[in-house]
Amino acid sequence: YDTNIQYHPGKANVVADALSRKSGMIVGIKVVEEIIRDLERLGIELYVYGHHGYWASLRIKPDLISRIKEAQKEDSKIWTIVEN
Repeated sequence: YDTNIQYHPGKANVVADALSRKSGMIVGIKVVEEIIRDLERLGIELYVYGHHGYWASLRIKPDLISRIKEAQKEDSKIWTIVEN
């Protein structure tokens, strides 16, 4: 067979570059999905309008301290000390 392959510098890797960008975009999407799952697990609501995201609420407090404070509210021994 007689073939003629014309090489164009600068255009030789157009397909490879496009595929590379596409795979990079897919990786970015997977990372975003993981972040969204993490936010949902933490109970954080995120509202997205157009290309901007807004935190609906974010309240972080140490779990142990919160549990101690709640338990103290119902502890009769502490209330006896406070009242006297």
